[in-house]
Amino acid sequence: MAPISMKNLGPLERIVEIEQHDEFSRLLSQNDSVAHAFGKEHPGRVRGVGFRPISSQLFERWSLKRGDSNELTAKKLKRKVVEEEVAAEKTKRQVVENEVAVEKIKMHAIESAQRCLIQRHGGKLPLDIAAWMNSLEGQSGK
Repeated sequence: MAPISMKNLGPLERIVEIEQHDEFSRLLSQNDSVAHAFGKEHPGRVRGVGFRPISSQLFERWSLKRGDSNELTAKKLKRKVVEEEVAAEKTKRQVVENEVAVEKIKMHAIESAQRCLIQRHGGKLPLDIAAWMNSLEGQSGK
């Protein structure tokens, strides 16, 4: 039988051939036989995969994929704008609540003054004060 050229054999046949003829490779683990069969490792390649994508391309984190970084930046900007709008609306709401609180205090003071005046005049308000109170009621209704 003629010796078989290692280059003409497939990877599995090369492994078997190496393990049968080389006493040293029989003593080594199967990984070493595979290394003999496939040859020197090449960085950036996946053994047995060929021209398909390499593992770093297959298992790349989603956030690092092309195009995703732009989408994330746009989403972050949009979120920041929305958060700023929410903060502005909260500030406006606080201003309105403060104005309402001031108006309630004024109203309470006016009601207290009204009770005091009514009690002093025997239950009847003077005409000028009654007119002024009516004008206040007309303003609050607007």
